[in-house]
Amino acid sequence: HAASCRGVCGALMKRYLASVERVERTSDTVATIYFSLPSECKFHYDAGQYVTVFFEGSSTPAGKAYSLSSAPHEKLLSITVKRVGEFSGKLHALAPGDTFEMSEAYGHFNPHTDRPIVGLSAGVGIAPVWSVLKGELHRDGDRIAHLFYSNASHEAIAHHRAIDAHTGRHEGFRVHHHITRSHDVPTHMHAGRIDLDTCIHAVEGEANYIICGSVEFVRDMWRGLVDRGISQELISTEIFFE
Repeated sequence: HAASCRGVCGALMKRYLASVERVERTSDTVATIYFSLPSECKFHYDAGQYVTVFFEGSSTPAGKAYSLSSAPHEKLLSITVKRVGEFSGKLHALAPGDTFEMSEAYGHFNPHTDRPIVGLSAGVGIAPVWSVLKGELHRDGDRIAHLFYSNASHEAIAHHRAIDAHTGRHEGFRVHHHITRSHDVPTHMHAGRIDLDTCIHAVEGEANYIICGSVEFVRDMWRGLVDRGISQELISTEIFFE
């Protein structure tokens, strides 16, 4: 489970054998896979990073990258996956006791800042955003952080219970749910798309913005922030490819 392999850009990367502990299904197409690694692997990662997952016999032998939705202080690791094809279908088919291979973690999504953080995410784009926010709230329970989270319906919200639990524990953490494709919108949620003017005015002074979702979502959010005068250095982006 710790054999070396050639990874992205030819870099020498380790592979680890992950053991599935539980699977939490948000809907028919979205699931969070919780898994563990043998203690001797000494796997380390930064909140917001991602790993490459490998399956023998897959039509994608180079593997596919998935952001970790867990944070480093949590006991289990996790990835949140939308089923869109053969590879993600293999992940959705996993059950407790199954195993899969994965690479070490990489990526630079986390801004590592003491400024307020504003997370903007859509669908399973929540994964690295939630990882960073959980990590920051663990580091500093009084952290000022806002999450603007867009979903087609309120039933589609991934990590809903965990997000609610964190809002109850941390006074400085605020969540703004946006429902875009349902007429049945709970009264504490917003109907329609994320309003960037509201995002910018959610915090006082300068903030860091972390964005993850589809190509179109990330593009629109990034352009909207820059057009409103937010410095590009204060914006981190990650894209979910279907």
